[in-house]
Amino acid sequence: MDKLKKILLVKTFVIILLLCIFVAAAIPRYVNLQRNKEASECQRNQVLVETALALAYAESLAVNRTEFPKQLTASMFEDGVIPTCPHSHLPITFDTTTGTAFCPSSIPSHNRTY
Repeated sequence: MDKLKKILLVKTFVIILLLCIFVAAAIPRYVNLQRNKEASECQRNQVLVETALALAYAESLAVNRTEFPKQLTASMFEDGVIPTCPHSHLPITFDTTTGTAFCPSSIPSHNRTY
């Protein structure tokens, strides 16, 4: 009986050790997935801002003006909410001369490539 307890104890220890190894390997992958999700969401929000700016620019062309709006307003977006960076929750910023949007947090992985 004593030998059986030792075998069960060793098996239990091995199983716990294997689970710890799997968890240790999974946590960095989960964190990386979260970062990628955040970067993708920020890039998507930049596209939303650029689309709204392009529409506003087209409307200004209709009245013989060639300028982008100086600031974003909630009415420019279908859901009435100005898109933000999911990391800092700051509104997406843009260049008023080109209409190019970028991440307000200056996180390199959030930047879009053109």
